Amino acid sequence: MKNRLKLLGLILVLGAPMPMAWAMLHWQIGIPEHQVAHGNLGHDRPDLSQWPIGQLPDQSQWWLVWSTHQVCDETCLAEADKWWRMHRALGRQAERVLRLRIGSDTDLLPGEIATLWEGEAPDWHDAYRVWLVDPQGQIVTEYPAQVDARSVHKDLERLLKRNPEK
Repeated sequence: MKNRLKLLGLILVLGAPMPMAWAMLHWQIGIPEHQVAHGNLGHDRPDLSQWPIGQLPDQSQWWLVWSTHQVCDETCLAEADKWWRMHRALGRQAERVLRLRIGSDTDLLPGEIATLWEGEAPDWHDAYRVWLVDPQGQIVTEYPAQVDARSVHKDLERLLKRNPEK
């Protein structure tokens, strides 16, 4: 009898997670409502390949995309330096990320790619807005202008960690 109780207890312990998970999903009990990303996940931006910008190198890497005005002023240079430093802070993972500046192709920092808007910039474009783009070209996270680089850095590290290199 003692062995049967042990077996029954073991079956309950090992079999309980599935019915509990089903009940949580079915009745929406205990499911976290918050998100951990610092940027906007709920956006309706087209894929990077559909943006009205010049031809990009065919890279299957993550992209840190940020926009600027046509003329790179002091604010633009400060933003470029901020994103260069954030990129360097990724350490060994930095080679998996490309930085793309849209709007100005002057005063580039090392490792930065620049392109211009072809014709009119889209209406959802704001100067100094930042986007994280996955290797397939889909916008993962969007950040407002003048966002703190630490927030983007944390999100990018989390994305790179959860999407290991093949």
